[in-house]
Amino acid sequence: MYKIESTLFRCAFVVLFALAVNSPVQGADVTVFGGLQRQGKLTFQSAPGTTLNLIRTINGTNFGMFGARFGHGRVFGGEHTLAFSPNFIDAGTRAIFYNSNILVQAPLPVVRPYGTIGLGLIGTSGEGLGAFGTKFAINYGGGVKFMPAGPVGMRVDVRGYAVPSAEFKVFTVESQRLDFLEVSVGVVFSLSR
Repeated sequence: MYKIESTLFRCAFVVLFALAVNSPVQGADVTVFGGLQRQGKLTFQSAPGTTLNLIRTINGTNFGMFGARFGHGRVFGGEHTLAFSPNFIDAGTRAIFYNSNILVQAPLPVVRPYGTIGLGLIGTSGEGLGAFGTKFAINYGGGVKFMPAGPVGMRVDVRGYAVPSAEFKVFTVESQRLDFLEVSVGVVFSLSR
């Protein structure tokens, strides 16, 4: 049964990707990204300092992630993210992220600032303290896309995540809200004609 579900998921992913690549949607792009995560909240006051502190305290044993984002729309649109973190919260926990977001961006030719907010799922597994199963999550943030010339550019992104009812097993099972930050850098491929 697992192989059938896995095969169906892969086939659906290939079909959706093929449709997305061939669709005439204006403002469509795909971003392949890598980033860092750390527990904490993202606010307007904390964003600049938190981002710099996060970059300064890079630890290769935890909080790394990579994935892809598909965005569509010139000013108002949407964005879908699929990402994997091999060391989520601690080195013994893995996580898969799927988010669908509302995207608002400036339709400028070279530098495109944007903001985003959306809902998704985070699925965790492993033996670490951060393994809480699959939970509903809210994410919010923004960034900048740099499209200097042609269909390839760069993207810098800062996001905050909130998982309302994560259960952690320290001494007893305790349910609490989990907040964490994500800073990522990626390569943007424009699909617009």
